[in-house]
Amino acid sequence: MEAILDADYPALFQAADSSAVSGQRRLLVATAVRLVALLSASVLGAVSLDLGGLDMAAVGAAAGLGIAVVVEVYLLSERPDRQWYESRAAAESVKTLTWRYAVAGQPFEFRGAGEQDRHTAEQLLLCRFASITGNLSGLLLPAYGAEGLQITEGMRRMRGMSLEERRQAYAGGRIGDQRLWYTRRAKEHARSSARWSVSLAALEALGLIAAVLSAVGVIDLDLPGMAGAAAACGVAWLQTRQHQQLATAYAIVAQELADVASRIEWPDNEADWAHFVDEVEEAISREHTLWWASHVSAPS
Repeated sequence: MEAILDADYPALFQAADSSAVSGQRRLLVATAVRLVALLSASVLGAVSLDLGGLDMAAVGAAAGLGIAVVVEVYLLSERPDRQWYESRAAAESVKTLTWRYAVAGQPFEFRGAGEQDRHTAEQLLLCRFASITGNLSGLLLPAYGAEGLQITEGMRRMRGMSLEERRQAYAGGRIGDQRLWYTRRAKEHARSSARWSVSLAALEALGLIAAVLSAVGVIDLDLPGMAGAAAACGVAWLQTRQHQQLATAYAIVAQELADVASRIEWPDNEADWAHFVDEVEEAISREHTLWWASHVSAPS
């Protein structure tokens, strides 16, 4: 079965995808460093370690706060969150346009025959790509090499297939691939959400026990404050990762794709097929739009 391989996607997709991966990695690493630094400062601030008249615990706490400030300045100035969200939105927009064009879905359905139809579709596709590039003018996308093309031979080859061949390629290469991805990611995020929920509940329980022991004079250490600080860091990390929200959203999209997969044999002409592809891509794009909106509206 013919499929669009990674190398067959447009140069714009390759650049935006690489930028999104880099932005996500930088954001998550910086966020983790910042939270660990704040937690370390909180823990060290609750103890005392005198060494030659100098409280080394206080020095460590100050260092933790200093690291947190530096990372915060980095996040505000470099904005890896913006790079991740906008680049990922652009990459997915290019990907859906690629499949629409390659299988002759709306708005790239066949409108004629021969070279004229091909030039009309390709001109429209390049205009859509230019619009996406214009929205990324504030981002520095990585170079994708002189060999990179916006319309590849793999895309043209698939568009030149019969309706039945395009149907089979779309069923496996797009619908099936996306169903597997969303199903797998929904399960992964659900498991992560459950693990973090149990961990945070355990921290809160530990803090409660420590507070009781501190109240009756059994311990003379601010364990409740430490547990509270650790729990707060955990909550902040969960807000960044959004495990539960993504698990729910991905599961819904997987069900929607299961629905359309059962109807892929229904379209028996090019017009109905073009409309069917539009319906599938709208379902996939809807999740991407909601993901982007939830992230850009969330506090950094």
